[in-house]
Amino acid sequence: MAHLGVFQKVFLFTLGAAFVVADTDYCSSSLCGSSQHIACENSGDWSSACPTSPAPIAVDITPQLKNQIFRGHNFRRQRLASGNLPGFEPAARMASVRWSEELAQLAALNVKQCEMQHDACHNTDQFKASGQNLAMIGYGGDQSSKTDKELVTQSLTMWWSEHKDTTMAQINEYPSNYNGPPIGHFTAMAQEKNTHVGCAAARYIQNNMNYWLFACNYATTNFIGQPVYTAGPSASECTKGTHKNFDALCKVSEVYDR
Repeated sequence: MAHLGVFQKVFLFTLGAAFVVADTDYCSSSLCGSSQHIACENSGDWSSACPTSPAPIAVDITPQLKNQIFRGHNFRRQRLASGNLPGFEPAARMASVRWSEELAQLAALNVKQCEMQHDACHNTDQFKASGQNLAMIGYGGDQSSKTDKELVTQSLTMWWSEHKDTTMAQINEYPSNYNGPPIGHFTAMAQEKNTHVGCAAARYIQNNMNYWLFACNYATTNFIGQPVYTAGPSASECTKGTHKNFDALCKVSEVYDR
């Protein structure tokens, strides 16, 4: 098969809606205000927009992939928080990221749409203003020519690379009416209060092109006029101490207001 090339798209979704109570009615109006929750009346089946032959594949997010995802966030956050990312000041109270199974399950509903489409709402009781990053990668040749590990790495790298277009002024105060190069994926990964992440991925073939659709839901999002993180000496404002493996990040027991 001729090489059809590679393309990639990334999107950010941020939402500050009402919250969802875990293990409860996701259709409750108290969960998302007037918006519909991704899990409301959702059977978990593949969308009619998905191809049927061959059928799409829900990627198994193995313990190894989970570790790659949340450690991939923490390695990058460590570099930023320690002041080793050029152009950025160190972070005084940057959370260390861990896995959330509920956020991952909600992300799985997103990728089963087989479309680059953000949820109107995917909040949880614990995470009342959950953020979301999406990535789509298309490539030719055999579907197996790119591994899940490679595609996770490529997705995280795409998002983080937006730091090149982000300024410290935007970190200090998240901009409104911004129309410059994308910065939302990087700032979601860099948001100091993002204690948790949960991700899912789907693979499918359409028009002889392989697609990888990847969604990560976050504990929180960025708010206009608010800092992405507070600049200061690394971990100087962590109240519980620092992470055992990432000394510029706070311990997982650090509690954040959202």
